[in-house]
Amino acid sequence: MTTRGKLMPVWSPPFGPAPYPMLSAELLLVEFEADPDEIRRITPEPLQPAQHNRLSAFVGRCSQLTHSLSYHEVAIVQPVEFEGRQAVTVPYIWTSTDTALLAGRELYGMPKMMCDEGTIHKSGNELTGTLHRSGTLMMELSMVIDQEGDPAALPFGPEFTFVRHLPSPDPDWPDIKQLLWISLQEFEIEFCWQGRGHVQMHHPLSSGLTALKPTTITGAWYGQFSWILPSAKILREWEQ
Repeated sequence: MTTRGKLMPVWSPPFGPAPYPMLSAELLLVEFEADPDEIRRITPEPLQPAQHNRLSAFVGRCSQLTHSLSYHEVAIVQPVEFEGRQAVTVPYIWTSTDTALLAGRELYGMPKMMCDEGTIHKSGNELTGTLHRSGTLMMELSMVIDQEGDPAALPFGPEFTFVRHLPSPDPDWPDIKQLLWISLQEFEIEFCWQGRGHVQMHHPLSSGLTALKPTTITGAWYGQFSWILPSAKILREWEQ
């Protein structure tokens, strides 16, 4: 018998509740300096951008049950601060399955959009990954592996935060916003390599990817990671 769920239709939900274990996510990650004015523009209040101007883009092959056994995911990762606490948020993210989109967008406030299926291509010590939506190339990453990676240098860790936006269908009622905090559990780096990276923005479509204006590449990593995504904590809720 199906229990009442968190997502519509709650009487027959598409998948179960959290936690959601990420099973050996394969990630190609490139860090770059971006336009500081655009970073400030996309930072949702009450979060504050980090003191530097670095963002990261990743292409991933992921498996996270109970919502998706296999899916392609591409995102921009942004370091932020809130009341002295450091974390990362995700201003842009695309995924290839509707269930991965539902989990991230409806439950955790991630701005997930749909993208085409994809993979991380490997040739010798070179890797490439792309973001396509309806056949249109939006972004591509590449990397040449040089050495074993230093886990301390990775531009993300177990702390994530999102501002969840609940739009009102009635113009006479305000929207609701929630500041969510997520501490990934059992975060494990199965392997990690680093080297020289490259990022190229193409057609932004509805996104602001090209406005980020990537300049200097400051790092590139390829690795496999596992964690458990628990329920989020609501730190603040307000009307807007």
